Formats: sequence, structure tokens, C-alpha cells
Amino acid sequence: MIKTGVLIYLKGNRYIMKRRIAMGMAAAILLSSGIAAAFPVQVHSMTVSSGTVKAKSGFVRAAASTSSAVSFCVSSGNEVAILGEEKGKDGNTWLKIAVGTSVGYIRSDLVSKTKKQVKVSDSLVKNAKASSSAPAPAATPAASTAASLATAGGQITGKAGMVSGTSVRMRKNATQSSGVVTYLNLGDLVSILAEGKASDGQIWYQVRKGDQTGFVRSDLIRKSETVEKKADDAQTSENKPEGTEQGDTEKKTETADASGTVRTIEPGAGIVKGNNVRIRSSASTAGDIVGTVNTGIGLKLLGVEKAADREWVKIEATLDGKEVSGYIARDYVTVTKEVKEVMQTTRTIIGSDAAASPPEEKEKVVSDTGPASDSSSASIKGVGVRIRQAPVDGGIVCQLSTGHPLTITKETSGSDNYTWYQVSFSYLGSERTGYVRSDLTVRAEGEIGEAPVGSEDFEESIESLPDSYKNSLRTIHSKHPNWKFEAVDTGLEWADALKAECSVGKNLVSKNSIASWKSTAPQAYNQSTNQWYTFDGGSWASASPELIAYYMDPRNFLNESGIYMFEKLDYSATQTTGSVSKMLTGTFMSGEVSDSDGSVFSYAEKFRQVGEETGVSPYLLAGRALQEQGVAGNSKSIAGNVPGYEGYFNFFNIGAYAYSGRSATLNGLIYAKGSDEEYGRPWNTRAKSIYGGGKYLSEKFVSKGQNTLYFQKFNVVNRENTLYSHQYMSNIQAASSESSRLQLAYLGDDEELTFRIPFYHGMPSGQCAKPVSDSNPNTYLASLSVSGGELSPAFSGVTDRYTVTVSPDQETVEIKAAAVSPSSSVGGTGVYPINPGTNTLYVGCKAQNGAIKAYTITVYR
Repeated sequence: MIKTGVLIYLKGNRYIMKRRIAMGMAAAILLSSGIAAAFPVQVHSMTVSSGTVKAKSGFVRAAASTSSAVSFCVSSGNEVAILGEEKGKDGNTWLKIAVGTSVGYIRSDLVSKTKKQVKVSDSLVKNAKASSSAPAPAATPAASTAASLATAGGQITGKAGMVSGTSVRMRKNATQSSGVVTYLNLGDLVSILAEGKASDGQIWYQVRKGDQTGFVRSDLIRKSETVEKKADDAQTSENKPEGTEQGDTEKKTETADASGTVRTIEPGAGIVKGNNVRIRSSASTAGDIVGTVNTGIGLKLLGVEKAADREWVKIEATLDGKEVSGYIARDYVTVTKEVKEVMQTTRTIIGSDAAASPPEEKEKVVSDTGPASDSSSASIKGVGVRIRQAPVDGGIVCQLSTGHPLTITKETSGSDNYTWYQVSFSYLGSERTGYVRSDLTVRAEGEIGEAPVGSEDFEESIESLPDSYKNSLRTIHSKHPNWKFEAVDTGLEWADALKAECSVGKNLVSKNSIASWKSTAPQAYNQSTNQWYTFDGGSWASASPELIAYYMDPRNFLNESGIYMFEKLDYSATQTTGSVSKMLTGTFMSGEVSDSDGSVFSYAEKFRQVGEETGVSPYLLAGRALQEQGVAGNSKSIAGNVPGYEGYFNFFNIGAYAYSGRSATLNGLIYAKGSDEEYGRPWNTRAKSIYGGGKYLSEKFVSKGQNTLYFQKFNVVNRENTLYSHQYMSNIQAASSESSRLQLAYLGDDEELTFRIPFYHGMPSGQCAKPVSDSNPNTYLASLSVSGGELSPAFSGVTDRYTVTVSPDQETVEIKAAAVSPSSSVGGTGVYPINPGTNTLYVGCKAQNGAIKAYTITVYR
């Protein structure tokens, strides 16, 4: 007879009976690690009544008493299985409940009973009945550890603390080998519930952050003022009004100034924009260089300091596993969360995580063009998009990223000639309002505001483009009627082109970029060591398919700044020295230079002159040189002092890629030192390098149809040199970065420009989103064993199917497993009964980003 089991899925804290399955196909429920169970489990089930949590948050305790240790927490709407009911010694009625395999007691007035019947393991019901006449059940490991901290030389505290490290692990128990509950960031506020010396000899704190409780080493928490625990304030979620948050009763006293105003700095967050950006020891170019960072690296922002020449951001970052702090010029930081000085006129801050009330700000009056036709739905497009109190230069309310939902309530014209939306949205649990630029949002399908139809010639030029392109182009056309657009049919299927560009090593990002920007293909990421392979000299990693899709999708850049990625880069007489100068302002090429042959020239004029002679846009030449050498121009490629290559220059880094054990810079200088008449080598002056490089760009790219930044980054048009292979730069962000620089050449002008807009067949209906997650993707196990037998084949994290043979008299097996990454969770371990014959068991490893890898073990008894 085939026995049946139950497949249970976890959704939040809600367990849904999904379907009944054959016992031979069941697997372990991965609850001990918090994994959303995607694997079936062998269980004998019974039917019990259920209920729904009605308090916003509530403690589930080890025994039926408010003095009992907290086992876990539940939230409003969570479904629970009711195993029993009893009267506690405190006079309250308590329900014994189960959530998955976790069991505990909760006050009955915090749960609404329902008529729904749910199935649970019969062992849970039996244990519940047995415990009604037995001593109180043992606390969970976390609760037990908390008790040991408080009784074995430790104490229950009433203090608040601030996290003093980055990516600090909050663990389930007071030991470094314990599982991770969550990660805390520098500056996070926590409540310290208990402290004491643990078995490892170190002092640990039991802390709470929001609705999560765990343990952190004391050296990673800086204590704040003592929290006064008054009896009349000691409300928990069991006796306080519904709708209040846990921790609302904890108070932290801070020092105020003479006016009674408390000032607190809330750290911000940001991402580096630019390559080889220097971190300095002080807010000055005279400060020592303590490190360098590249585009995509995440930063913790601690403040802004104004110097005579520019603004500097005080930052902290993790580079190659080390914490680095210092200052970066404000120009090289994309702010995703603003640093705030929060001011309050009270000395009391309610809640361990409570943000102080923002200072009063005056509302800026704007002229409305009237409300939108109706309030409509939209979402943010971009990372760290600023929501302002008023259009253009209003104070910043907050910053949101791709996908955050909005409701558009009004449209208005800003002084910057952009359309701005007044929006409402939910942020950190409260409703907010503000203004956002329309081009940084995506209207919900069917609610997209239609731009006016353009002139007959314009509409004819975009007729062959997919409809998903046209509204954005009509918006641009309405503001720049002199601009021309050419639709370029690549003749390629989107899926085929994307697959080709996703070849490992073809498109690169900084190795210190967030996790979702980097590929997890086997040739790009070593799951066994939890490390990404590096490329091109060791500073780069292979870009993820999601990031490549974002930069390949032309629709993401059909806006005022991104459109220059598609500008036709042939020479035009309208391209002036003055416009080139705008692009070079504030860079190492903003003035004149004395060349190595004694001549003196202006970079702006040189780029214009070379552009005219080679047929290439001088804006491309200037932008490409800046992209390759950086705004400070400190690259060895143009220093002229590399041993063995003194006096040689390579402004466009032609031939500069790492191979034969040599760096990209060295190989580029070897090319510059070479000899040919076609490109005027050797490039032993700056002027020769600019001219020869310009001619190379003209003949190898511009004249071959790769005459836009997009086509030079993604070769989807030049079949003569093989599609996808004749690409100027491997940096996935290069074209977008250069596009922003090109825009500077046209500020204040409205020249007649031509843009070549590519499209593919079978494109997604919506724009490809830019990934924003920094969660680790590792799903590999570091070890796996089964008691009483040996795995076959021998364990490897790559292999996901094994067999084990045990003796006929062995009735149970114990599965042990550990993850490669400390941020991953493992489920399916423990002791399992086995029957004679074939038994199939499962172990799962869930990555921090939610990905799950299943390991199947067939046990023969």
C-alpha cells in the first residue's frame, strides 16, 4: 500500500497545504533553517482547527505564561494550527499553536479562531496532549541561550545599542557556529535584551531588531543610554493595543542642545560611479589615498563635507574583505539613500528602531498643469530615484528603486522642462507623498500617459519600431523637434542576441559590484569557494544575464540623457570646439597641454580637428578618452613613464586587454610602441595617439555601421566582423556612462542630431529591469553525510544525487549538512525513519537571494 504525505509550502509565516503526494516522493520540510519548503516530506497527518493572528505582532512562548521565554514571533494574518487550549498560571487563556514544526503558546485573545481545518503531523498533536500534564516544554535554543546568558553570570538588560560593523550576523544562538537569523548594517539600532558570557568565553548580547531576535557578539554593538523599564510602560504585544509595534515601549534618552533639539545622523547608502575612484583619508585631494573603487561598489554614507573646490562624501566600504573608510568626491557617488540629520524637539525616542521625526520643511508652490486624468498606478524605474517635496530642487523625501509602486495624483511642469508627477506611496510602513520626474517612472499597463503624436516625417521614421518604443520617443520629439530618428532592424531574435552577449567574460562589471550584477554561471562563479572568478587583470567579474538584459534593452535609455547612446557618431560641421570644451570641463583635458615633442595644443581643439580629418564625431573622441583614462587622467596608459615604454601613449586603450600574463595597460603600450603607417604608430606623442586612435575608431567601427555607442558596445549590426565579437569595450556600463558625457556637449543647444534606434524581434513586452539585490546566490553544500553508510558518488557540492546503502537492521538515518556560504540556510537535516528497501530523502540549500538547490539521497536498507 502506498502511504500518502503532505507537501507544505511556506509563504511568509503561512503554511499552505498544497497537495497530497505519494510518500515515496516526499522530502523534509526545511523549517529549521527558514527555507521556503519546496521539497515534500514524509508525515502522518491529523486534522486540527486553525486560527489567524489578529495582533500586528505577537510573541509565541515556550510555556503558557507571560514570564516564559519567547520561542518565536508571529505577525498579523499568519495562519496557525491550534493544538490545544489551557489556563495559564497568570490567569490568561493560552492556545498551543503550531506554525510548520515550530510549537509554542500564545494568548488566546491574539488569535481569531476560524472554521478551517488544517492538517499537521500527528506527532505534534500527540506531543501537545502529553504536555498538558507534563512540565513546561523546554525553550527553543535561542530562548535557552538567552536564559543561560541571564543566569550564568549574565543579566537581563534594558539598553539600546548601535551596530558598529558592516554585515554583522545576528545568530540563532550565542556561538559563531550557529545559524544566521539576519544581517545588520553599520548604524542599525537594536534593543539589547540580555548579555553574558557564552560557552565560547565571549560576551554576547541577545538583541532585537524589528520583529527579529537573535545573538550578536558584544564587540560588534555599541551601547547607547540605558532604557528605563517602567512597569506602566512594559507593554508587550500580548497586552498592548492592537496595531502597535513590538518595542514601542523602549525609550532611549539622548543629549539635546540648549534648545532641547536632539540631532541624530542616519547613515545613507550609495553606489560608486566611475572607475579607479580614489578613497582619501581626508576631504581633500591632498589626503592620502587609502583605496580605489569602481562603478557598482556599494557604500555606506556617513556625511558630506564641503571643501574649497568640491563636496566630499564620508564613506565606509568593504574591499576584498577589509573595511575601508575615508572620503570620495561627491561627483563619483550615486546616492540611493540620503544621509539625514534628524532633529527632534523631544529628548525621548520611542522604539529601538524608530526614526526621529523629520524637521519641518516649507512646501514649495508649483504651477500645476492640472491633475492627471485620474489617479493612476506606476512604478519607479531606476536605482535610488529621488522623491522630492517639490519639482526640480525640492527637499528629498526619500529614495526609491525599480519596481516600487506609486499612485500618480497630478502632473506638473518643472522649471527644468521635464514633466513631474505628484505621487503617493508607502514607505517604511507609512504613506508618503512627493514629486518624481516622469521619465523615472513606468506607468501601469493601460495607464501610460500618451505623448502627442509627432509630425508626419517623425511618425514615419518610427513606424517600424515596436509600440513599446514609441511613447518615449514621442515625448523626446515633443521637446526636440529638430532631432531625427532612424529605426534599425537588427534582424535578430532578442533571446538569441541576449544569449550570445551572456557568454561568460564578454561583458564585465567591477568585481566589487553587488551580487545580482555578477554572473553565477559555472565559468563565472565558484560555488564551492563562494568566490567570483576575475577577468581582465583581476578587477572585473562577468556580468549577470539580468544586468546585460537591462543595458541591452534600448527602451531603458529612451530619455533625455540615455538617448545619446544612440547618437550617430559621424563628423558634422556643427560639432564645435566650444561644445567639446563643455565635455572636458573639470577634467585633466580641460585646457592646454605641452606634448613630449615640445608642441602645445588644446585638447578640445585637437579632438575637433581629428574628428574632422577622420570623419568621427569629436564628442565620441573626447568621451571615449575620458571613459578610458578617467577624469583625473592618472592612467599609466598616458603617463609616458612606464619602464621600457617611456614616451608612449594610448589615449583610447586600443589593444589594451590582459593576455599572455601581461596586464591590459602593458599590452596597450606594446601596441602604441608598434609601427605602422595606417595609424601613425609608434604613438610617441599625445597628438599622435589621439589622431591614430581616432582613425582606428573611424575605420574599424564607425565606417562599419557601429557608429553609435550602443553598437560599439553590442555588435548586432556589423556582420563583416562577426556579430557579438567586434565590440570596443567589455565594461557593460561603458556606453551608458559615455552617453551621459556626450549630453554635456549639447547643454543649452538644440542641434539637429540623428539617433539610430535598434530593435529586436520577440522582445519582452516590458522593459528589462535593472537588478538591485546584493543577496548572496550560493546554493551549494560544503558537506553532506548519512549515518551508517557512505555517499556514492563521493560528496561534491556540484553533484545533487546520491545513493547510500545501510544494514538491514538500521531503522533510522541521520542526515548532516552544512552550506558553503554562511548566509545560506540548510533544511532537511535530522533523524529519519527508513523502511526496508528504497527510501528517498531530500536536503535543500537556500541561498540568501532565495534560490534553492535540492540534493536527493536514495537510501537502500
